Amino acid sequence: MLARGVEMSAEAPHTETVETGASSVVRRGWPQAIRGALLAALCVAALGQVVAFLAFLAGGLADASAGQAARYGWALFYAFHHVGLAFRSPDLRLPADAEHVLAWPGGYAVNAVVAFALLSGTALAAWMLTRAGRSVGEAVGGPELRRGIHGAKVAVPYALLSWITSWGLSVRLRLPDASPLSVHPSHLASFFWPLVIGAAFGALGGIRSAGEGVWTSPWIWETEAWPRRWHGAVRGGLWMLGLGLSLSLVGLGILAIVDADRTASLVDAAFHPGVGTGFAVVLLGLLALPNAATWTLVPAMGGCLEVGGGAGTSLPPYCFLSYGSFFGHRLPDTFNSAWGYPELGPSPRGFLLFLLVPAIAVLTGGVLAAGRAQVRGHMEGALVGAMAGAVFAVALTALLILALVTARFHGPLSYVATGYFRYGPYPPYVLELGLAWGAVGGAIGGILRAVRTRRSRPVHRAVMPS
Repeated sequence: MLARGVEMSAEAPHTETVETGASSVVRRGWPQAIRGALLAALCVAALGQVVAFLAFLAGGLADASAGQAARYGWALFYAFHHVGLAFRSPDLRLPADAEHVLAWPGGYAVNAVVAFALLSGTALAAWMLTRAGRSVGEAVGGPELRRGIHGAKVAVPYALLSWITSWGLSVRLRLPDASPLSVHPSHLASFFWPLVIGAAFGALGGIRSAGEGVWTSPWIWETEAWPRRWHGAVRGGLWMLGLGLSLSLVGLGILAIVDADRTASLVDAAFHPGVGTGFAVVLLGLLALPNAATWTLVPAMGGCLEVGGGAGTSLPPYCFLSYGSFFGHRLPDTFNSAWGYPELGPSPRGFLLFLLVPAIAVLTGGVLAAGRAQVRGHMEGALVGAMAGAVFAVALTALLILALVTARFHGPLSYVATGYFRYGPYPPYVLELGLAWGAVGGAIGGILRAVRTRRSRPVHRAVMPS
């Protein structure tokens, strides 16, 4: 009996430990997640307020009061997360006749939702949410997957905070030479998009809290080769994306200098309503620099910068920019006069220099990926480079989804087809282009790195005894 009692007492703590471990995934980490989500939301909201009040102090918000400026900054918080902004106008008119350029029903009463993301603010949100997820992962400890699950908890309070505050925001927007607009965030989107962004980057931060352990964890990897290959591929793929975006901005800067007359006309149009308005446009342009880089990188790879409709529309996409126009030939099914746009003629041959942007990016990323993975031959170098290309394609497609501008009009607007407009490259095509460029260029870069590594290895020769 004594032995049986000792055996039972020895088993009891083990059962309690198992139950606690199973329930800890649900119960633990919430205090750190709430604090991290609150800090992230405050930092992102502060960026919006800084931009709004700089524009307010410069006189770029017309006769708006300080309270209205704060509401504009609050609206920027949602623009950083691709949350749709619902707007109404009794007689739609936009500055510089932009409604005609966008093919919107100008002169009519409209009720629509426009969604986009100013990616500079999105980058700040991603960084803060990653830090928050990392703090949660460090607090709970354990294996990498467990840390990632706990880190993703940051998304719940972050999304709830965004959703709750969306109900208190309504802005009466007055733009120069435009009709009055009543704007408020879409309540469903104000929960969904922050939840997705928070879960993705919170989980990433939780996994990163384990340091390099994710690349050596025995519960993920069975062999030594694949963790170092994927480690190199992830680093190389992200380098491809970062370098491609950076070179795209450099190319845009060079283009602005070369075509100085067009640049001057754009600056003059921005500052025509007043210095304050021009300053506000410049601030928003700085927030949208990553958007411009993304929209430039895709045509540089051979894609198309286009406007398209939703499913069910009879209009094919209209292509504004692609290599197809450089030789005087339009791409198949890209021109339709029903959009109201002219057919574009050939562009200067100098634009072909943008081909260097993806070429340099993918080759460099392949070299870096193979070096990080410490490849041991030509085939492994090509494999790791192609894997980096896959990472690049997925990351670029995700970034493009955020950078897309979409507009959905409600009501009997039969003259705008389905009432849905999409501006920017088509994401499925971008994924295909990214895989093609990344896999081929990355594989070539990986082979070059393998060749250089083999040549730099010292040759050991046997010494014959004298």
